Amino acid sequence: MPDQYSSDSERVEWGGSVARAILESKKYEVRALARDVTQPNGQVLRDLGADVVKGDLNDKASVEASLKGAFMVTNFWDHFSKEKEVRLWKGKSGNKEPKFAIIQARDDGGLDQGDSSEDALPMGDVPMDGISVADVGEVICSIFNLPEKFVGKIVGLSAEAQTVQQHADALSKGLGKEVRDAEITLEAYEKLEFSAAKEMANMCHFYRMKPDCDSKLTHRLNPKVKSFSQLISKNQSALKGI
Repeated sequence: MPDQYSSDSERVEWGGSVARAILESKKYEVRALARDVTQPNGQVLRDLGADVVKGDLNDKASVEASLKGAFMVTNFWDHFSKEKEVRLWKGKSGNKEPKFAIIQARDDGGLDQGDSSEDALPMGDVPMDGISVADVGEVICSIFNLPEKFVGKIVGLSAEAQTVQQHADALSKGLGKEVRDAEITLEAYEKLEFSAAKEMANMCHFYRMKPDCDSKLTHRLNPKVKSFSQLISKNQSALKGI
């Protein structure tokens, strides 16, 4: 999974971005599963025409439905369980099974407050692929429209690949305050005192192995995909308040 670019001003999550894009295409009916259907995001999707129902990926019965395709966000950061993460329920309705499923793990991050900040990711000089959460929807919608091409395939998304220093430079320029590469090692990062430190370090170790992400394909699937610098410019006011 590539790093995600997001901001509070957009208030877009992976699933919401995909649901909106598919609803706007008017080619499919959308059933949105939510652990808490009373949340405001659920009402927004209802207003757009989605059927919002209660569902939890940890509860097989709640996700069994008649689906031609599914975009699902796994809940790893809620439980930190590798066993739960690798478990995939295969929804069935009668003798029908979904044609394909797209699974995307969540990755949340932010910036520290103050006149200067540090971008603390243990990536060294290895570029990291990234994409705006808001741009994912159009990509997935395009994939849904071409099942014969993408069924059974893993698609690595990327708007662009940048080093931590390049991220820091873009943030410094866009926010008007110094953002530095913390230059932290994997070993030091996994010893930080927060619950996900070791798993985040493992994730960055995986990214250091340069997983296959296709920027050209991503841009073909969504020609309007934004770069990190463009996202900063679009959300400059909100980001300056961080």
